[in-house]
This record gives sequence, C-alpha cells and structure tokens, in this order.
Amino acid sequence: MKRQHFNINDDTMYMLSIENKGLTECRVGEVYGNGFHCLTSPNKILERNCRQYSQSYPARKELTKKLTGLSAKLPVIIDLFGSIIFFSTHSDRVTENNWFNIKHIHSYRNYNGNTRVRFNNNEEVEVDISFTSFNNQYLNALKLHYKFNLEREKFEYCEMAKYKNTTPSGKYMTDIKGTSDKVSDVSYKAYLRCISGGKMDDLA
Repeated sequence: MKRQHFNINDDTMYMLSIENKGLTECRVGEVYGNGFHCLTSPNKILERNCRQYSQSYPARKELTKKLTGLSAKLPVIIDLFGSIIFFSTHSDRVTENNWFNIKHIHSYRNYNGNTRVRFNNNEEVEVDISFTSFNNQYLNALKLHYKFNLEREKFEYCEMAKYKNTTPSGKYMTDIKGTSDKVSDVSYKAYLRCISGGKMDDLA
C-alpha cells in the first residue's frame, strides 16, 4: 500500500529515494514490519515533519549550524527533544536524496564502491555513496547529537542549581534526563576518536 505522507517516529530507520515514472518517491524502513512506499520524496517528507514539530526545516538547519559549525549536507534534529536525528547522503538540493536515523545504524562498510548499511534489527540496505562520504555524514550527525546534549545538560544543570535550595530535602531529583535519545557508547567513542585525530575504519 502506498501513502502520500507519513509521520516520522522513533522507529523510522531510513527514507530512501526511488524513481517511479520520472517522479522521486520514497521507500521507508521502520524497525518493525517490512516498510512501505510513500509517494512523496524523502526531502519533502522531512520538511513536512519538521513543521509538524513546530519548526521549519530551515530553522532546524540553522540550529545545526550554530551547534556544530557545519555548513553543508546538514544533519537535522526532527523532534523537540533531540531524540530523532537524521542525516542525508547528498545535498538537500538533490531530489534523489536519502535520510538515515542515526540511532538505528548498527554498522556500515564499503561495498563495491557503495556503502552497505546494517541496522540494529539486522536489515541491510545498499546506498549509492562512497564509504568515506557516508562516514563523514554519520560523524556529522554524531557531532550534532553530542553538541545538542552538551547544551541541554548545561541548561538542566543551571535549572537544577536554581531550584536546589528551594526543593524540600530528600525530594530533589538528581537525574532528570531521559534515555530515549541515547546513541551507543561505540558511536560516541568513534566520534571522540575521530575528533582526536584517530583513524576511522569500517564500523562493524
């Protein structure tokens, strides 16, 4: 069954562009089920979902620029809490663009000049992009996740400090952070190793 639109959610793993009679449509993969076909391009779906979360796509890109210093092929935070972060394989000016949810990527490797991506549910897809380019985009998304959470922790720390002296003894909450937005320790170590000058090999 084909859909005109759909709402990106925490279980959405990827949106791949597909050509159909001269039109760019979308193959959507989710954690459960076999995925589905959407009649709208991945770029349009992403833009629409950003608006549904109360901010435009350009506003989301501007946030990424401010947090990371990146200027091209920007990863974006879809929701309001930083728990859904997607990165693209190409510029958003390219209609045949693909988007991946960083949270669900288990590993990726070079595959005959393309990139073979494996997800946490063991599904695999091949993408027409070099390993080096995909790796750069993945690391940029990790950087956005890392920087966003640093800023959020600063805010939470200030808020906790503000109310610490006004909260009754024994009732002060020492941990107000959720866990739904966590990226694996392996991913964080890969990112930290990269920005420290380490070499990135195939993430397997």
